[in-house]
Amino acid sequence: MAMFVVLMLLFLIASFGISFIMDMFTKKFPWTSTVIAVALVGYYLISRGFDVGGGEILLCVGVIGGALAASLTIRTLVTRGFKMFGA
Repeated sequence: MAMFVVLMLLFLIASFGISFIMDMFTKKFPWTSTVIAVALVGYYLISRGFDVGGGEILLCVGVIGGALAASLTIRTLVTRGFKMFGA
């Protein structure tokens, strides 16, 4: 189980980085990465027939959490006036 926790943190960091770059490129809709992450996790769960263990759920939470954190970071930077992120 400790391996899944470490993997979840790695997935969270990787998902944040990829999502941050993706959200920077889509200026009009900053929630793109979160929608894509939820769609990918949903596809993964449906393809497995919702028969996943606790470790796999942790990995899915890491992916969605990283994408959500990146989207919220971009939104915060836009509201604070950073023009390079859109708006």
